[in-house]
Amino acid sequence: MTAENYVVKYGSLLKEETLEVIDDKILPNTIVLEATNPFPGYYEYYDGFQKDVQPHYIYLVLDRKYDLEEFTRATQKIMSYFEANFHAAIGNITIYNDVYHAIRIRRLTAYDQIKELQSCYREEGIDFKSGATIPHNSKAMIQLDKFFALDIIEDGFFKDHIEPNHGYFTIPQKLNWKQFEQLTKQVKYNMEMIHFDVSLGFIYDHFRAIDMIRVYAEDLNLDLMKKIKAKYLERIK
Repeated sequence: MTAENYVVKYGSLLKEETLEVIDDKILPNTIVLEATNPFPGYYEYYDGFQKDVQPHYIYLVLDRKYDLEEFTRATQKIMSYFEANFHAAIGNITIYNDVYHAIRIRRLTAYDQIKELQSCYREEGIDFKSGATIPHNSKAMIQLDKFFALDIIEDGFFKDHIEPNHGYFTIPQKLNWKQFEQLTKQVKYNMEMIHFDVSLGFIYDHFRAIDMIRVYAEDLNLDLMKKIKAKYLERIK
C-alpha cells in the first residue's frame, strides 16, 4: 500500500465472544478476562487451531468509565516504557445484563506481563474493579471504542494496516446486533462452506458515521470480502 492510502479513523466495534476468567498472574482483587477464541465464527471450524496462540485477547476490568483522553494519555505514556509493544482499546463488556468498563489488550507476549501492565495503568491513574464475581466461560457482548488503521483497497473496502487477516467493508445502514446476527446466519448458509468471523462497527469520516462490517479469515483478500459483502447487501432491507 502506498503511504497516501493509509488512514486512521476513530470508531467502534461490536462483537460477541466467550470470556474466561484469569485467576493468577494478575493484581490481587482485580478482574481480568481473556477471549481464548477471539474469532469464533472462523475458528469454530478448526478445533484446537488457536491453542498455541498465547496470550489471547485480554480484558482489564476497570473501576469506572474513563473518558477517551484519560485512557489515551495513560496508554501513550505506558507505551513509552513498557517492555511489550502492546495495543489497547477501551470499551465495555455486557454479561448477563451487567455492564463492565474495560481495556482490551492485544500483543502481550507472556501472561506475566498482565500484572506489570495493570501496575502501570494504576500508576497512571487508571484503576480496576474489585469485589465482583464473573462466572467462568461467560458469553459477553463486547463494544470497543478504538482507532482503526486502514489501508484503502478500493472504494468501500479496507484492510487493517496493523493486524493481518482483518478486513472491513462498508454497508449502507446501521444494523442492531439481532439484525446482524440473523443476516450473518443467512450469509454463511449461502457461502458454500467459506469460513470467516464478522463483527459490526462504524467509523467517523468527514462528519458522518460510516457503518461497516469487520471480517476475519486466514489469507483474507479483496475477492472474498466482495463475495461476503454482496451476500449481506442482498439481504439488508
